Amino acid sequence: MSNIKKILGSILTLGLVITIAVVATNAYFTDEETSTGNSFVAGSLDLQINSDCHYFQNGNEVVNGCNGFGEWQATDLTNEKFFNFLDIKPGDFGENTISLHAEENDQYVCAAIYNLEDLDNTYLQAEIDDGDGTSVAGELSGELQFFAWDDLNGDNVWDEGENPLFTNISGPASDILNGVVYPLYTPTTLGQISEGETKYIGLYWCFGGLTVDLNNETLTCNGSSVNNQSQTDSLTADMTFYAEQSRNNGQFTCPDISLFQPQ
Repeated sequence: MSNIKKILGSILTLGLVITIAVVATNAYFTDEETSTGNSFVAGSLDLQINSDCHYFQNGNEVVNGCNGFGEWQATDLTNEKFFNFLDIKPGDFGENTISLHAEENDQYVCAAIYNLEDLDNTYLQAEIDDGDGTSVAGELSGELQFFAWDDLNGDNVWDEGENPLFTNISGPASDILNGVVYPLYTPTTLGQISEGETKYIGLYWCFGGLTVDLNNETLTCNGSSVNNQSQTDSLTADMTFYAEQSRNNGQFTCPDISLFQPQ
């Protein structure tokens, strides 16, 4: 009887050992790593513009002379006008400091000026006496001279070391504003505008003869060359600032003027 107990005990012990062995073979080390919400979001490009306007008569700045135009904080352009002068005289001149703000992402910027229209409007006897014909085209675009520079410090003054922006230095509206694209900040000109950076452009106009002194960084407006032919004439033009991402875009060039002008 005792031998049977020993045998049963041995069998029971062996069963427990086997059971333990089976349980032990089912235990594993584990680890889990989870990545959730994977996504791609397209970046945005935002260029904002603001303007500071100054108007001079007889060499003196006219307070509020810009008639409420040419003055605004950085914004996306809608109905803003840089110029809206309704009674200019020979010898009048003015200056706008235009600020370009790269609000989001690094970018290249071009300026397109187009849709120039110069109308004669009415024929006064003084115009006819000075040789004005009967064409609907006006003469004002040939009498308004423009000059632009890279205003590094945004102080509205052409300072030493600040480079002219027009390739022909200065010229009349009929040339400067007539279907032209200017590569302002591009790989081959002034480089990109970095995100969060602000660049300044000084834009000077003169109703008359404009003298640009490159050695002393001075601008002089003289209205003595203007005769009566431009009386009552009106000039209008549109200006568009075009921005494009600079990252992965080292071969960027400004688009053709046809992109902006109506077909």
